[in-house]
Order: sequence, then structure tokens, then C-alpha cells
Amino acid sequence: MADRKKTYALLARLHKQEMEAQSVVLSSMQDEADRLTRERSALEESRRAGASVTMIEAMPYRGRFLNAVRQENQRLSGLIADVENKIGVQRDKVLNAYRELRSAEQLDGNIKAAQAEAEQEAAQVDADEMVLLRRPAAYL
Repeated sequence: MADRKKTYALLARLHKQEMEAQSVVLSSMQDEADRLTRERSALEESRRAGASVTMIEAMPYRGRFLNAVRQENQRLSGLIADVENKIGVQRDKVLNAYRELRSAEQLDGNIKAAQAEAEQEAAQVDADEMVLLRRPAAYL
């Protein structure tokens, strides 16, 4: 039983390490998605500022600028969509690692509870035996 207890404790540690590693990857992906979203927001602000230019000299460049901003916005939107899909997959990996961790902890807890119950039963048997040994022979 001690070997199983050690094995389940080891499994719990390994699953915890796996969950932490997957969580770090998830966090970096979320940071990347946030960065891309901020970049797209800054691009949108630049587009608004560029679209409001009314100088006659800037008019020939305005269309090309807005077209370039639109293309960059589409590129960023595609990158954000890709990262969000990867975040969903990574989140599932983290949740699976969490479930495995909880399962291993539950098994470890079950072994500890069974061991404590066996020790308590053995102590009760010893106590009952001591009571029987202390009684005078006349009462038996």
C-alpha cells in the first residue's frame, strides 16, 4: 500500500508540473492575443486620424493609406483569430492536466483514508484485546 501511496503522490506532482507548464504557455498566448488586439486598436486610431485629413495635398495619399490600414487590419484580425483558436486548444490542455491532477490527488487521498482506517481498526482490535486481558478470569 505504501508503494501505491508513493506512486499516486508522484503522479500528482507530475500532473501539477504539467498543469503549471501548460498554464504558462496559455498565459503567453493570452498575452500575445492582448498585444495583437492593442496593435489593432492603435491601427484603428491611426485610420480615424488619417481619414479625417482634409488637406487637398493629402487626398491622393489618403486612399492608399486607408487601403494599407485595411489590409493590416485584416492581417491582424487573422492573427488574432488564429491565436484565439490556439488559446482554446491550450485551455483544454490545461483543464485536462487539472483533471488528471485532481484524479491523482483523489487516489492519493483514498489511499491515505484507507490506511488511516486500517490503522484505526488495528488500534481498536488492540484496545479490545487489552480489555479482555485485564478482566479477571471469573468474569469470562
